[in-house]
Amino acid sequence: MDPKEQVPFSTRVLCEKLPEGYWPPAIGEYDGSQDSEDHLRKFRNIALLHQYSDAIKCRVFLNTLSGSAQKWCDGLPNGSITCYHDFKTVFLRHFASSRKYQKTDHCLFALKQGSAEPLQSYIKCFNQVAQDVPSATSEILMSAFSHGLIEGEFFWDLIQDPVKNFDEMLGKATSYINVKEAQAAERKADKVSTSTNKLEKKPPHPPTQPLPRAQDARPPLGPGLDTRPTPRVAAVQAPRPGS
Repeated sequence: MDPKEQVPFSTRVLCEKLPEGYWPPAIGEYDGSQDSEDHLRKFRNIALLHQYSDAIKCRVFLNTLSGSAQKWCDGLPNGSITCYHDFKTVFLRHFASSRKYQKTDHCLFALKQGSAEPLQSYIKCFNQVAQDVPSATSEILMSAFSHGLIEGEFFWDLIQDPVKNFDEMLGKATSYINVKEAQAAERKADKVSTSTNKLEKKPPHPPTQPLPRAQDARPPLGPGLDTRPTPRVAAVQAPRPGS
């Protein structure tokens, strides 16, 4: 190694050989703009899968950095990284601003189902927010979910027949949605069937009769009532023959 080249790893980290059949992890490169903790979680799973040693984790993790993150690592003091814990600590400290904001339980209780919002849409929105609140327990999820429901049929069903955990609550909500969709489909089918029966019971139109001719359509007149003018013959006087 060129002595002029600055390397942040200690001699112990540099001297350990890579395992046979090593292949770079396919977790994407970190350039400083993504969530730093999310990138560390992905790398941890890869390291557990391939059983990387502590020294190998340092060098493999360096291989996942790019852009501004790579430049930051190049600027670390020579030999300052002696183990993976040191590398992870300085990495999280430097890229703390890029960490994703962790939502709290208050974000769950702020969710409300709209007056005309379907239950399925409310469940989808609630689950998306719940994913960003890893500290929320099953009891908190149940309380927040019930707190945001409108006072409808499903709400009172939960009050009368409470569930034990949040998974059971979601299962009950799914069953309720399936029943409502089946009832709506049945009503739609009945409506179509009723309309079809009305069309079938409608009396047929009478056959079209030909229009009468003019002379057939004129009503007959009784004797003496015919007011049509009688044709007259002009008298012609012929000269008498001579005596």
